[in-house]
Amino acid sequence: MSGIIRAMTTSPRIAYADLDAAPLVAAIDAMTGDVAADAAARLARELFALRSPRALALADLVLGSTGPFARLCAAGAGREDARLAIAAAELRGIGQMAQADLAGLLAQSGVVGAEAETDHLGDHSMPPATARLRTRLAAAADWGSLVREVADFHRTEGVGVLATRRVLRFDDQGLVGVDEPDGIRVGDLIGGEDRRDVLSRSLGAFVAGGPAVDALLYGPPGTGKSTTARALADGFAPDGLRLIQVDRRHIGSLRELLSQIAGGPRCLILLDDLVFDEGDRADRELRGVLEGDVQARPDNVVVWATSNRMRLLHESRTDREEDLESDLGRGERSALATRFGIRVAFPSVRVAEYLAIVNGLVARRLGHVPAGIEEQARRYAVDRGLTPRAARHFADRYVDDAL
Repeated sequence: MSGIIRAMTTSPRIAYADLDAAPLVAAIDAMTGDVAADAAARLARELFALRSPRALALADLVLGSTGPFARLCAAGAGREDARLAIAAAELRGIGQMAQADLAGLLAQSGVVGAEAETDHLGDHSMPPATARLRTRLAAAADWGSLVREVADFHRTEGVGVLATRRVLRFDDQGLVGVDEPDGIRVGDLIGGEDRRDVLSRSLGAFVAGGPAVDALLYGPPGTGKSTTARALADGFAPDGLRLIQVDRRHIGSLRELLSQIAGGPRCLILLDDLVFDEGDRADRELRGVLEGDVQARPDNVVVWATSNRMRLLHESRTDREEDLESDLGRGERSALATRFGIRVAFPSVRVAEYLAIVNGLVARRLGHVPAGIEEQARRYAVDRGLTPRAARHFADRYVDDAL
């Protein structure tokens, strides 16, 4: 059995050099010698920890590679490049890892039932192109025969986590994929159709290959700014759009992010809850990224930002009484806001819209709107305000009590 493992291992790898360090691949590689107890235990631990069957897990590693082959293809290497032959041979070896009888090998060491049988990760967190090729790879008899498809994949979908996740976060660890994205859908939203229509038309044009028109969504907390952005991004995920959320603490690293995703799939960068303190120069960093910097911004990126304030810079007591739109012509203090081609206000809702949201959410879960619910909803809003968030919180509590 160890001879079979030796035959399917290509080491040292060149095209997929990064996979040598992947724990699952390294554990299988370690079985090239005698079936020692420690090597078997190491392999069993890696298989036991998988959230997907081995073939799918290895396909995930291939499609999420950041190695020389993936980067070469993302940079535009052609389908007839001679180096594809090396990648094909290595893919063939990885495919053999996916198909080998590791269960039988481990059984020699007394380990039974270590492998995952169901795919707990699933396709819901992946871009459509990734999910399709992942399935094809896992089922292929010869992974090397798909080398050109893999090359085309990296050319359009990018490398690393950008290629394998449709929702991502940029934080202290860099670009990180979200395995369980927020399930909010446009169809889940009630009210605010006019605001969504403006944003949806712009985002749809961008996803279809049009220009990037940055957008600012502003208004009081709880009015649905972030939820709207996430729901619209989800609506265009089937077209390959990526949503990348960036905390305001990492605005200073935006250029690093742009360099990672340049040339890849269409990306919506969401800067949530912008607030700038006096003396903080992050506003200049962002202005340079949006427009007016010597470094061109990648054409596959559009930026949306949300702000709970009517203004984006430090506010005095008098400032808070002024609306953003009336301040757009005042030089330095409005320079950031004017970089956004679309500005959409999310005001607190009127009583009728607040009650419509409550009734709609409750009816979806209970199948009807109980008598007297509107009076309870009005009392709930006294201390919490007339916002979609307050309506959702009331509906959640009401339904939980009713069930």
